[in-house]
Amino acid sequence: MSIRNQLATKYLDKLIICSGLNTVVVDHTKDLRSTLKQLRDNYGFIMLLDIIGIDRSTKHEDSSALDKRFQLNYILLNMEEHFRLKVQINFNIDNNEILPSATSIWTNAHWCEREVWEMFGVSFGEDSEERLLTPKNLIGHPLRKDFKLALSDEPHEEKENFQRNLGLPKYKENLIENVSIGPMHPGFKGSMKMNFEVEGDYILRSKLEMGYLHRGIEKNCEQMLYGQISTMTDKLNFFSSAANSVGWCKAVETLAGIEIPDRAKAIRMVICEFARVSDHAQCIASTIKATGIFEGVQIARRIADKVGKIFYSLNGSSKGNHLSAIGGLNFSLPVGWINDSLSELKQINTLCNELSFHLNRANFWKDRLQTAPLNAYEAIDLGVTGPNLRSCGVNYDIRKVSPYYFYKDVDFEIPLGINGDSYDRFLVRVEEMRQSLEIISQVLDSLPSGKTKVDSSEVDLNPLKFSPEKSSIYSMSEAVNGELGFYIESDGTNKPYRVKIKGPSFFSAQAFSRMLPGTRLDNCMVSLSSMNIVVGELDR
Repeated sequence: MSIRNQLATKYLDKLIICSGLNTVVVDHTKDLRSTLKQLRDNYGFIMLLDIIGIDRSTKHEDSSALDKRFQLNYILLNMEEHFRLKVQINFNIDNNEILPSATSIWTNAHWCEREVWEMFGVSFGEDSEERLLTPKNLIGHPLRKDFKLALSDEPHEEKENFQRNLGLPKYKENLIENVSIGPMHPGFKGSMKMNFEVEGDYILRSKLEMGYLHRGIEKNCEQMLYGQISTMTDKLNFFSSAANSVGWCKAVETLAGIEIPDRAKAIRMVICEFARVSDHAQCIASTIKATGIFEGVQIARRIADKVGKIFYSLNGSSKGNHLSAIGGLNFSLPVGWINDSLSELKQINTLCNELSFHLNRANFWKDRLQTAPLNAYEAIDLGVTGPNLRSCGVNYDIRKVSPYYFYKDVDFEIPLGINGDSYDRFLVRVEEMRQSLEIISQVLDSLPSGKTKVDSSEVDLNPLKFSPEKSSIYSMSEAVNGELGFYIESDGTNKPYRVKIKGPSFFSAQAFSRMLPGTRLDNCMVSLSSMNIVVGELDR
C-alpha cells in the first residue's frame, strides 16, 4: 500500500490535497504532538523540513478565519518514499496558550519554533522565546499583519549563551575561557558571530548567532508583485543567484499552473548547474584559505571566474542575476554561446582535476579536514540537506528522487561520503562539479528548439494583472546547498499573502554548533567553510 493510501486509511477525511500538496489537518492543539510523533514513528516522516506560520487575520475566506487567527504548517519528508506531507493546524493563542513543542521528535524543530515565536508570537515554551533573526530590542512580532515597527530602550537581558542538554561534563570555571569570533570576519559569507567555551585549544560548547543582516525578505514579499520577488531571492545565496531565481519561478509557475516551454526548462537546468559549479568552487576556495594553504585558491577562483564570464555573456551579470522570469527566461541565447560554453566545459573540467590532484597529494590537507564529523542520523534529525547530507553517506538528491524539468533524462551520479567530516564535504563537492559539467554537456548537445517564454496569448504575465487563484503550494529544488523550498499562500491578488523560504543554510547552521564540541578551536573556520553556510539564506 502506498504511503498516501496508508495516510488516507488512518486519517480519513482529515487528509486533503491542496494544489498537489498532501495535507493532514489537526483539529486541536492537544492532538498536535501525538499526530507528529505518529507520523514519524509509524509512517516514516523522519525529517522535518520546516514549520511555517501564517497570520490569517486579513485573509478573505470563510468565516472560520475569523475564529482562528493563526495557522501552522509542518512540512515533513518521508525519505524512503520521497513523499512530502503538510500537517496543518488553525488556532488562537488566547490566554498566552503554549503549543506543544516538536523538539523531542525532530531536533531541528528548536530553531523553527524560535522563528515562529519571533515572527508571530506563538510560543512553544520558554526555550523557544528567544530572538533568532531580528534585533533583541524589537517590540512585537514582524510577520503579524498588524505589526508596527518599534524598538525598546531597555537593555536586553541575554539568556544562557549555550544550548542546553548537550551532554557535556561540568568543568571548573577557572579552566574555561569564552571566545567569540565575528560578527565581521573575512571567513564569513555575511555577518554572524560564533561564541565558544574552550578549555585549552578544545571547544566544549558553541553557539552560532545570526540576525545581523535583518533583510526581512519574507515581510517584503507581502508588499511586492510576484514578478518583483525574484530580485530578492537572487540575493539569498549571492554565489548562486541563478539557481535561487529558478526555484522561485518554478514555485510560482506550479502555483499558477503554468507550463513553460521545453527550451526554457533545459536552459534553466544549464544555468542551475553552472551556478552549482561556481558556488562549489567558491566554497572550496574558502576552505583552502581557512587551512592556510593558498596555492589551490587560485585554481578554484579560476573555475568561478570562467562560470562568471559565461553568465556575463547572457545578460551582463557575472552572478547570474535576473536570468529567470515567471513563464520562462529573461534572455535569448547569444549566437555562438553554446559552442563557447562547451569549449569552457573542457577547461573547467581540467581545472577540477588539477584542483583535486593538487590538494589530495598533500597529507596535510587531508589530515586538517578530517574533523567535526556529522553522522547520517544526526544530519537527518537536524534537517540537513544537499552536499552536507550526502557527505554523511545519505543518498538523497531531489534531482534524482523527485526529478523536475529534464533531470530524469540525463545521466549523472550522486557522489557520497562516509564520515560526514570536512574532507568528505570537499570530496563530494569536487565530484558534484564534475557531474554538473556532465549534465550541462548532455543538455547543450540536445537543446530543444523553440520559445524560451510562454506566449502572452496563453498566460497573461503582466506583473500588475498576474494573480494566481487562491491556493497554497510548497515547491522545492535541489539548490547548491540543498533543498531550497518556497511555500506560497495566494489570496487571489497580484501579491502573495505569505511567502516562506526554506533556506538550506538555516539547517546546516543549526547542525554546525553540534559538530564542534571536542574539536580544536583553530579548526572551526575550516568546518564552517566546508559546510558553505551563507548568511543570506539565514537572515531572510
